[in-house]
Amino acid sequence: MRQRKQRRDKIARLISWGHWFTFFNIILALAIGTLYIEAADTPSTLLGGFYMLISWLGHFAFLPFITFIILIFPFCLIVPFSRFLKGVATLVAAFGLIALVADALFFRQYGYHLNTYSLSQLALDAETAFAGASFVLLLGMLLVFVVLLVFELALANIAWKRLERLREKHWGAAFSAVFVLCFLASHSIHIWADAVFYTPITKQDDLFPLSYPTTAQTLMSKHGWLAEERSQATDRLLKGTARIDLNYPPQELMCARQGVTRDTLVMVFDSLTVSEQQRILEVLPQLERFTSPLVGQTSVSGGVFELFYGLADIYSEPMAAKQQVPAFWNQFKDYQIRIELSGDLQQFGIDSYLRQPTIESYRDTLTYSLQPELNNTTLEQLAKAIVAGQQVIVTALTNNTSTQTPREVYSLQNVRVPLFHTTNLPFAAQDIALLTDITPTLTQRYMDCAGGVEAFATGKNLFRPQEREFPVMTSFARDLVVYDVDATTVISTDGRVRSFANKTLEEMPNVAPATPVLVDGIKHLQRFSQQNDE
Repeated sequence: MRQRKQRRDKIARLISWGHWFTFFNIILALAIGTLYIEAADTPSTLLGGFYMLISWLGHFAFLPFITFIILIFPFCLIVPFSRFLKGVATLVAAFGLIALVADALFFRQYGYHLNTYSLSQLALDAETAFAGASFVLLLGMLLVFVVLLVFELALANIAWKRLERLREKHWGAAFSAVFVLCFLASHSIHIWADAVFYTPITKQDDLFPLSYPTTAQTLMSKHGWLAEERSQATDRLLKGTARIDLNYPPQELMCARQGVTRDTLVMVFDSLTVSEQQRILEVLPQLERFTSPLVGQTSVSGGVFELFYGLADIYSEPMAAKQQVPAFWNQFKDYQIRIELSGDLQQFGIDSYLRQPTIESYRDTLTYSLQPELNNTTLEQLAKAIVAGQQVIVTALTNNTSTQTPREVYSLQNVRVPLFHTTNLPFAAQDIALLTDITPTLTQRYMDCAGGVEAFATGKNLFRPQEREFPVMTSFARDLVVYDVDATTVISTDGRVRSFANKTLEEMPNVAPATPVLVDGIKHLQRFSQQNDE
């Protein structure tokens, strides 16, 4: 009985020590966290500044605390030996702080957080400064780690020796309460900001490392709270599609070259009739049909833009005004991947700024061959590319169906276009796919970027199974359309929302997608638009 009591007292003492050791590391984490705040833009509103303050306090208190709960607390119960526990806690704290320091310094330089791709980019940039710089950088980080390790060991021993004196203090509980309140308050405020698109707060989502703020969709919208404010915000955002202030790409792309090297031919037609599709499969049996529905465009120019950029066509006008090429083209050039445009470019409305000069030295070529119609010449071109082992895609931009009403124009059967591909392109089954998905998917054969294809496109990677699931929102000029399993909803620029059944095309009065579906769809489409901080 006495031994059990001694063991309980020993465990209680170790847990108490762990709390104080964690508290001191929270102070260190907060100090490092100020580096992120200093590098961030000053919030434009008082509420945005208040949110940044409490988010800083709550988040950098949470990181050491959750580390203690997961990695240190179990040892207090399983191996209740002070020397062993202090050694483990010292190593964990030192590793955590050096990772935080490295990420903070990287964030100040590049504007985003460390990951596998950014580490390679950091080493590459260091080597461009002088030979061996990456080794010097690594050596410097090791030195900082040793310093932190010694400091943490001293901190652990001091906390253990003065534990009784620390336990007499009452301010520890007060500080803990402040940290908990700040953590809960920051997430609660973010729920509201996400619901009403309050950008001075939501633009801070990627400021701190390992930060995943709670959103309105995951909590309040589920219970119908803030429904009126969210509806008003949705209406404002719908009207905002008429003005796109480009922020493209929002951050410098960081991509790593893939090992596969193979030329790609994308044969694009204005439209393809059913008989022409059958002819393609008869003449070129090496091609497979992508069975998932692929949504084309209602205009050739809109289709070309979505295909080249991987962006919804609401961006076409601002891109043309700034004469900005697709963001990933520069990375392609760096990795010796040539973009080649061929065919009747004038008919397809290709602007001169998109006709980039070809690079002299290249390893791979991505060719877009734009053709008004299928003929023997285009079939021969496809056959040669297939025999040469190239990756080949055949698709069309429009369905070319003559329709009148919006429900006919935007119905899935009237906008669906074919997609044929060679077996060396592992397309996966999707609920639905868009023209914006094709080029971002192809880039994955040549390079992989931090943040995936969403770093430079609204499209998805169709090599991943069920990457595109219902419901899906896309744009046709200024109209937004939501495709779901049984219904399609058209949202006009005047804010009118009309839904109709996919099979019968009958109108469905008083039926509309759930507010979170609209909100998330619009936010996704407008990710590359700099929203007003109002």
